[in-house]
Amino acid sequence: MSTVSKQRTATVKVGVLTLVSIGLLVFALIWLRGRSFGKGNEYEVLFKDVNGMREGAAVQMMGIRVGFVDTITPIIKKGRYYVQVRFTVNEQDLHVTVPKGSRLSIEQSGLIGEQFLEVTPPQLKEVTLTTFKEPAKAITAGIPVKFLYEQGYLKVGEVEKVDAYKDGNLIRHRIFYRITRPGAEMPEDPLFELTLDKVGQYYLRILPRQPLLAQAPDPNLIFTVENPMRLKRFLEIQTESALALKLTNDKLNELLSEETIDSLHGTIKNTEVLTAKANDVMESANLLFQTTRQDLNRLVSVSEELMENVSSVSHNINAIIGDPKLKKEMNDTIASLRESSTAMRDLLNDPALKETIYLTRDTSKNANELMTTLRQTAQDRDLQNRMQHILLETDTSLNKLNEVLTNVDKLTDDKDQTMQGILEDTRETAKNMREISNKFKGRFTLFKLLF
Repeated sequence: MSTVSKQRTATVKVGVLTLVSIGLLVFALIWLRGRSFGKGNEYEVLFKDVNGMREGAAVQMMGIRVGFVDTITPIIKKGRYYVQVRFTVNEQDLHVTVPKGSRLSIEQSGLIGEQFLEVTPPQLKEVTLTTFKEPAKAITAGIPVKFLYEQGYLKVGEVEKVDAYKDGNLIRHRIFYRITRPGAEMPEDPLFELTLDKVGQYYLRILPRQPLLAQAPDPNLIFTVENPMRLKRFLEIQTESALALKLTNDKLNELLSEETIDSLHGTIKNTEVLTAKANDVMESANLLFQTTRQDLNRLVSVSEELMENVSSVSHNINAIIGDPKLKKEMNDTIASLRESSTAMRDLLNDPALKETIYLTRDTSKNANELMTTLRQTAQDRDLQNRMQHILLETDTSLNKLNEVLTNVDKLTDDKDQTMQGILEDTRETAKNMREISNKFKGRFTLFKLLF
């Protein structure tokens, strides 16, 4: 072999060795950085700030490097400024899958270490709710989880596991759910409810404690993005927290002054005195309850006897009401009353009876008027005095007439028949007048007694 051939062979060997070394170096670098020779899955997200993250930064999931950041590009979308981050995840080589709805955040290894893109899968969360037995049958794994947005209740995940525990007539549920909707930000300490939808299926409803409605996230999102906080903003927040802590300490110092402490001591003493008095009152109440226990027991016994008597009376009334003989007698009585009512109605409708009633009413009215007139006449004092005077005068005149006739009889010797007849007639007339006067006086007395 000539010298030229030997030189060519040596050059070729050196070139091949150089190429192999470069290939091995590139392979080692790629292997050390975690890149794969196969094509991974590419993703694209928008950040408001990447906090200095560079292209080529690592993408980690649960502390494991799964890809690299390909490009970082600032863009303007709908009048707002964003940073578009494209990255690749080697899911096939690493046998991992990035779940939809995972949270993306920019983290930093140490205080001055490199920054990387962290992928956090949706975490399983737990809530405890209590229901009755019937609804508990329909609360199972797979029911949706909904959150209240401006557009209404939208599905943000689903329940993966339900553990039920009996507590009397109630069922306590340990519900494990996962938020898988990209961009769904849940408030801190929300309210949970189990509610029926329009088709009668249960779902887990999440409500914010504050009456503020959030806007629904973009349905085209794949991940939930958590924007980083700059160090300056972090320091500002720390400064604000320090000022708030200082104000709190000042308020505590004011509250813990000597006057406040003395007031607290006085309040504590008064509370102790009040507690002692309350104990005395409780002891007195306990003694009162013990002394009145017998009365209460007696009252309960009397109440029970009263209830038994009421029950017996009710039973007797039911027996009486249910007696067929009594029912028959009552029906006969009602029928007799109905017949009497009919006869009375017919009698009252008789024209002759109506005319008789009218005439009786007129006669009664006239008699009433006559009696009223007689009563008024009898009660007239002037008339009574005049009648009394007339009777007295008549009686006096008769007496005088009798005396005159007696004297005439004595003085007259001649037994003239005519004169004797006149005297006898006069005497008879006087006698009759006296009888009439006596009768009239008696009737007048009876008339006065009547009225």
